[in-house]
Amino acid sequence: MSPNLERIIADEMHRWNIGGMAVALVDDQQLVYAAGFGQARRESIFRVGSVSKLLNAIAVLQQVEAGRLDLDAPLPADVLPLNPFLDNPAVTLRQMLCHRSGLQREPAVGGYFDDSEPGLAATVASARSCVLATRPGDATRYSNLAPSVAGLLVERVSGLSFEDYQRARLLHPLDMANSDWTRTRIPRGRLLTSHMRVADGQGGWLRQEAPVFDLGTIPAGNLFSTVDDLARFASALLAGGGELVKPQTLVEMWRVQFAPESLPGFGLGFISSQLRHRRVLSHNGAIYGCSSFFGLMPEEKLAVIVLGNEDIVNGRIRHVAEAAFGQLLEEKFGEKPLPVEDFSAPPNLAAFAGDYESQSFWARLGVYDGQLTGDISGQPTVFTPAGGLNFAAHNRLEDATPAAFELDGDGGVCGFTMSAQQFQRVPAHTPPLPAAWRAFCGGYGPDFIPVIVSERHGHLYAMTENMVDYRLTPLNRYACAFPPGMYAGEQVVFLGQADGRPHAMDFANILLPRRNDS
Repeated sequence: MSPNLERIIADEMHRWNIGGMAVALVDDQQLVYAAGFGQARRESIFRVGSVSKLLNAIAVLQQVEAGRLDLDAPLPADVLPLNPFLDNPAVTLRQMLCHRSGLQREPAVGGYFDDSEPGLAATVASARSCVLATRPGDATRYSNLAPSVAGLLVERVSGLSFEDYQRARLLHPLDMANSDWTRTRIPRGRLLTSHMRVADGQGGWLRQEAPVFDLGTIPAGNLFSTVDDLARFASALLAGGGELVKPQTLVEMWRVQFAPESLPGFGLGFISSQLRHRRVLSHNGAIYGCSSFFGLMPEEKLAVIVLGNEDIVNGRIRHVAEAAFGQLLEEKFGEKPLPVEDFSAPPNLAAFAGDYESQSFWARLGVYDGQLTGDISGQPTVFTPAGGLNFAAHNRLEDATPAAFELDGDGGVCGFTMSAQQFQRVPAHTPPLPAAWRAFCGGYGPDFIPVIVSERHGHLYAMTENMVDYRLTPLNRYACAFPPGMYAGEQVVFLGQADGRPHAMDFANILLPRRNDS
């Protein structure tokens, strides 16, 4: 590994409080580099989160090849939420694997807020008490429930449990001997301890060791693995599917299924994007204390795997992964890194400071040590100049995301655009939140992943998955809609008592009791 890449890894771990990382670089059928850093060793086992969806998708397509499943046939009603649409549009496996099914993000039980380990069958069965969040096929909405339903269908047609099927048809054939789907199968002492930044209910954070339990959505995010094992999986894919699936099946899996206006877009399990004008097929993962990236450049026959033992630092993991791809391109093709232009900060940097709101988030920007910094809905963010009114935003979730500021008619900074969010400066005086809604503020759910409802600028916000505050839009006295983001199209319903103080919330079909400390 080049000293430059090692410096990048060390810098990311230091700046963003990541205790350990493991990295693997693959050139076709050769593992050219694998190592651990900090608390991690090369052989450390991590939870890989949604990278699991790739192996799940392979299992589904194996059964499609065998003629036991059909990507475009209507799915049986007993594995689906109720369909509220008058023309009863079909839900299909194809939609499930590319997040167009209309299913909610999480199941009512067994999802990201549930440590009861109910198992896959009970998790999928809980969906019957819910309804589709959006019309099948109409919108891309990321779901952990949908691929879990697909995994259950693999169970049904194969006659094996999902975990046994994966061991027999993927893990064992690829010699992924250090990988498995449930925690009890992981040898004692091999799973790397990981950490979480947990919302404390007071606007701050507590750092604590991450819990280890099996999700009910096992096919969507419960895989335990190492960089070496995932490198074997990558080499099989780079070989045209190896003995896993036919080459033409892999081509279909990598094809963007519902063509967007721009990348990234979803294939069947895989996310298609570009880096240096080259196609990248990838998936990242985030699960209690672990963040991961698995990516392929199929035309160049290259792959990168990066695993970290810190919760929700996917922006930093991807930064390392892109630097690793750069090293592989240089070593294999002599392609030099693109020159990085150094821009000076605008002379009036203080004019950018202040409070802003978008359709989904709040932001408070300021100047620290000559640099524009801020907090975007709970994510500390650094802005580096990119020329004129343009900056690049860096935080735990984002890496070099463009942020373009705007001026009003008087030449003052009035807002900025970042990703799909349009931030506007908050007026000096905003109407207060009605007292009836103020009673909703407080904490709900388990200690390790509380939902914290708070008031800001006269609006309700919900801190979700220890990640960001989402702005809630009241629909009536007790119900609020989620904005664009992880739970778009779903609702929060506050379940009130006689005094108007909620005793619980229905959070996108998940019942979360109010915490005693709220």
